[in-house]
Amino acid sequence: MKKILLVDDDQDMMMLTGRWLKKEYEVATAGSGQEALDYLKSDKPDLVLLDFMMPEMDGPATLKAIRENADTSELPVYFLTGAEDAESMEKVKELNPQGFLPKSLGKKGLMAALEEHFV
Repeated sequence: MKKILLVDDDQDMMMLTGRWLKKEYEVATAGSGQEALDYLKSDKPDLVLLDFMMPEMDGPATLKAIRENADTSELPVYFLTGAEDAESMEKVKELNPQGFLPKSLGKKGLMAALEEHFV
């Protein structure tokens, strides 16, 4: 079973998305960017779903730290975000996210995108 690390400061969103994912994947959660980085020191998921806007350490800063670490630099990371504006996406292209998955996709869209990634 593939393992996904779900990173989101919104506990309700994390619980809902986690429930969707647990039917198909092993799911680990982190409520902040720093918590995600701490998790990645000891465990390597197959994919990270990373919220874009979080307090303290936002998604782009978290992805930058992931890319700068030799152990995690190649880890597939998708932004799962409500920020769907082109400016936000352009700002992080150099960090090489696998892509952007709008939170508005809902369960069906998210599960289809993940299934496509893991094919």
